[in-house]
Amino acid sequence: MKIILPIAGKGTRLRPHTHVIPKSLIRVAGKPIIDYIIEQIQNINFSEIIFIIGHLGEEIQNYIFKTYNFKMKFIRQYEFKGLGHAIFHAKDCFENDESVLILLGDIIFTADIGKVVELDENQIGVMEVKDARKFGVVMIDKNGNITNMIEKPENPPTNLAISGIYYFKSSFKLFNAIEYIIKEKILTKNEYQLTDAMKRMMYMGEKFKIFYVPEWYDCGEKDTLLETNKIMLTRYATNDRINGSIILPPVFIGKDCVIENSIIGPYVSVSEGSYVKNSIIKNSILGKETSVENTILDKSLIGDNSILSESSRELNIGPDSEIILTK
Repeated sequence: MKIILPIAGKGTRLRPHTHVIPKSLIRVAGKPIIDYIIEQIQNINFSEIIFIIGHLGEEIQNYIFKTYNFKMKFIRQYEFKGLGHAIFHAKDCFENDESVLILLGDIIFTADIGKVVELDENQIGVMEVKDARKFGVVMIDKNGNITNMIEKPENPPTNLAISGIYYFKSSFKLFNAIEYIIKEKILTKNEYQLTDAMKRMMYMGEKFKIFYVPEWYDCGEKDTLLETNKIMLTRYATNDRINGSIILPPVFIGKDCVIENSIIGPYVSVSEGSYVKNSIIKNSILGKETSVENTILDKSLIGDNSILSESSRELNIGPDSEIILTK
């Protein structure tokens, strides 16, 4: 079995951060998003991981080479025409017909992937959501077999959203189906969708079952990233005690950080090498080698190597005054 991780996206909803750092390397509770994904699969039996890279792909490649030692391959994607098109870039990596696991590279999830790949059947991870309009959705029969898939429907017929985790018994059948929709120019929302390729496979007689993904967290935009950071901090916080400062758990503080006369937390990640002084920070993520002084932060993302400093105010306020300092 081989694994495909498509991580070529530009992460436009997380700009300006993703102008200089790929989305999969943005840190949540002190760890890059890609680390959470690899943790879910490093104990299963696979022969190779194929990374589909694009925007800032060298950064990802350098990080993976430095951090992991499994067999890996990196394929550059230059045109962005949908998930099906991205996965098709890995076709030449499959000389033999073997199973393939596909994981999207911008989510954090927990699932029993080992159990999934042990079963001899095509499977799609799903989760129940309140608003399925921004997801692909599946319809199933009473036995859990998928009867239809719809990509981001305006009026979702079900609340079973595709989670971005797919397992295929036959890589050849998968790539043949993707090649078919590209050749026939079968597009949905002007893109070659993986859902359309899977529907082609179903038309050709393949069956798909669902498995439930118990935890799935979106890291695609600022608000959802901070919410995911909150959840991960309840598991991975360091909650260090620091003389002269107050730590309000849960808080993650990386290596070689200096924190002076500050209040940190709750729900704060401070990446390695950062410096914080005379500040109050809550519900925020600070990147590597950042410097924050004389500042109050809430619901903030501070990128790597940033410097943020505010000057103190000198005031002379008479009796019965009211002063409101807005943002």
